[in-house]
Amino acid sequence: MTIKLGLEFGIQKHTIEKYESLFSRYPFDFIILSVHQVNDQEFWTNDFQKNKTQDEYVIEYYNEILELVKHYKNYSVLTHLNLINLYDLLGPYPFKKIKLILTEIFDIIISDGKGIEINTYSLRYGLSDLKPSIDILKLYKELGGTIITIGSDSYKPEHLGNYIDETKDILKELDFSSFCTYNKM
Repeated sequence: MTIKLGLEFGIQKHTIEKYESLFSRYPFDFIILSVHQVNDQEFWTNDFQKNKTQDEYVIEYYNEILELVKHYKNYSVLTHLNLINLYDLLGPYPFKKIKLILTEIFDIIISDGKGIEINTYSLRYGLSDLKPSIDILKLYKELGGTIITIGSDSYKPEHLGNYIDETKDILKELDFSSFCTYNKM
């Protein structure tokens, strides 16, 4: 068994310096970059969405991701690209409204040699779409993205590795020919 050292960095624009310091202290194999809050406001409590239109909070969420990938580079893959959808009480947000900003995000991460993670969480809980969505995965592929990792978001031992094979099948259907793992970044 090989054990590797990795973390998920849930960064915000104003916390980049703290994560740069953490990154420099350990010999990481793998870093996942994610956004779980903006301006220290949580999505899951709807504090971030409060008093904003759906357009405002969704676009602000993706702008936060865009700023992070412009200014923070010590990560392997970007994950939870449509996390805001899980906590959106107003329902699905049209893909066409975020396609342009996702294109900007993907242009940066692809040119930086970074990838994205597909997370099996959505399959485990029977959600209507993947994390990230099929539309997001197709756009990433269309723009030349090839680096994909598969994560199971395991909060319990029995979730470890759940739905990996099913996710591989989905990636094949979307014409991805491989998935990646990391060693020493």
